[in-house]
Amino acid sequence: MTRLAHALLCLIVVLAGCTAGIKRGARPGGVATAPVIVAALARREADIPGLRLSMSVKITGSGHDPLLPAPAYLAVDDTGGIRLQVLSAFGMTVLDLAIHGDRYTVTMPLSHETRDGVIDLRALSDPAVPVGDRMIVALALMFRPKARADGCHGSGPGTVTCTAGAGFKARITVDERLRPLTETYLDADARPLLSAAFADYRGDDARALPGSLLIEDASSGARMAIQVKRVRTAATPA
Repeated sequence: MTRLAHALLCLIVVLAGCTAGIKRGARPGGVATAPVIVAALARREADIPGLRLSMSVKITGSGHDPLLPAPAYLAVDDTGGIRLQVLSAFGMTVLDLAIHGDRYTVTMPLSHETRDGVIDLRALSDPAVPVGDRMIVALALMFRPKARADGCHGSGPGTVTCTAGAGFKARITVDERLRPLTETYLDADARPLLSAAFADYRGDDARALPGSLLIEDASSGARMAIQVKRVRTAATPA
């Protein structure tokens, strides 16, 4: 896996959980109806514009696992545009990614590389597509609003499945406080493509954000553990 793929594995930082760091007290919420769950998820999505995250990221299973977690910063602007910066352990930017709508630009300053691309959901189900490119698509997909009454249905205790794009679904399970526990992206044949788990929530309400995260890429087997250091939202006092 290339350096670009390593860095891009931290693109999906908003919604995941770390197996090694998860507190196992949370259980799927089996009482809430699908409309209640969808409404709670929609309120969370409304909080995404203005989000700022400071975190550390460590990737395993890539064949070139880092010795130390890498610092990273993610911001979502008022229009839903995403900006991600991944730093080296010495504070130098190794990756700078900007996503606006269906287009993105990724820059690797240390190697003077810059390229543009298009968000294509088919990349998630194509094992021939490099991991880094799949992760860019996954990040864009996870930040797009999905919780709609006309696009989601109940699919198990505390679980809804929502349309995430042409031929793609997002299966989301929440706990008893309506906070996401897992989010799995499925293809048209219901095969898992990418999964995220959420843990160590900073608060008990349905809009609380997770503090530890894990992303797993089904095709490569790579895993990314994230520890959120600092969170700012549009409602956070300056």
